Amino acid sequence: MRNVVLFLAVVSASLCVNAQTPRVERQKEFAASLPAVKGALQNLGAYGGSRLPSLDGFVNLDGIQPADFQRPYYEYKIDLEPSSTKGTVVKVRAQVSAWYAGRNGEAAGYRNFESNGRLEADLLDRLSQYLIDKSDDPKVLSENVEKVRAQRIEAERQLATLAEQVKASQQPKGISEGTEFALVSQAQVKVYSAPAENSKVLVHAHLDDEFQVLEQHGPWVRVALSSSQSGWIKRAQVEVSSARAIGAVGQAASIAPGFTILRRNEDVFEGDWQKLKGRKALYLFAQPDGSAMNAAVGDRWKFVQSVFGEQYREMAHTPQNTIEGVVIIFMDQGGGVAAASLDDIRAWMEGTLTKSEFIRRCSLDPPAAFLKPEPGEPGTGKRHSSLSSAKNPPRS
Repeated sequence: MRNVVLFLAVVSASLCVNAQTPRVERQKEFAASLPAVKGALQNLGAYGGSRLPSLDGFVNLDGIQPADFQRPYYEYKIDLEPSSTKGTVVKVRAQVSAWYAGRNGEAAGYRNFESNGRLEADLLDRLSQYLIDKSDDPKVLSENVEKVRAQRIEAERQLATLAEQVKASQQPKGISEGTEFALVSQAQVKVYSAPAENSKVLVHAHLDDEFQVLEQHGPWVRVALSSSQSGWIKRAQVEVSSARAIGAVGQAASIAPGFTILRRNEDVFEGDWQKLKGRKALYLFAQPDGSAMNAAVGDRWKFVQSVFGEQYREMAHTPQNTIEGVVIIFMDQGGGVAAASLDDIRAWMEGTLTKSEFIRRCSLDPPAAFLKPEPGEPGTGKRHSSLSSAKNPPRS
């Protein structure tokens, strides 16, 4: 009699547990044959179990402390049935278990848990995407082609819009042909409040800064600092030219390099090059414009010079700049990495470092990708294969 009572108690407890934690089963119909679906599931590893990082997020945690359980593991129970539309119905249920060390006198051992549906939904989503990507159905393939074509058209439209915006931003409003501009030709040029050296210094202009000329008065040039403020610069410290000439120079400079910056990222330099090792650098990822898969050596170096100069001017006007170097990674077939410290770029831009010396201080990997050696020409920079951060791009 005692054994019968114990048996009934166990059955009753089991029924209570099942009533509180109903089994979670998901199903979805796919327009693919049963053998094709089964093969896809096998390729996805659905018939083999795997470990979970934690029970948290994968099972119902009512009355459960995830920290009390170790080595959580799951496996799928999968049923496949042909559908009435010649497809396949996939029914899936995840079975989760974990090791319980035992507390308050409870026995240790593996415990089973009911999934909260996340694992099942993930598998069905991966299966759906797999069948789309690997499908040889002409209809599916046609839809994929149309989807890619639509994405390309949208990307081209966005590029055209951005190009127009860039073009508009490069030509200030109200600037007509013949308007004069002053290009600063020296480093750290003082802009005064009046055409006299004993007047108040408003700002310090940097090499290659550009201002609209408002008037010229003897050895002085009055330039626009903002819509409501102006200042005076010595005529000998700037190069004055018209809007047409400046526009033509700018256009030639932007076209000659033939590269586009795809992405930029700031991160600590993890290579062994001592000038930047452990320092924060700006990473720029570039590829040739248009359909070209590679670019000429000369164009590549022109682009490097242009980018180094542009980044220096930008950082020189950035308060509390923390970047100490620039790394350009080329994504075309020729590859290559060009790197320089900001101090060397500054010295080169301000004229205290010759071009040949600047090249020698750069890291060009490989050198032949950037400059062609000429008789009597100094070395084209050293190859630094330890630029590991270029082979393994920094965190996004």
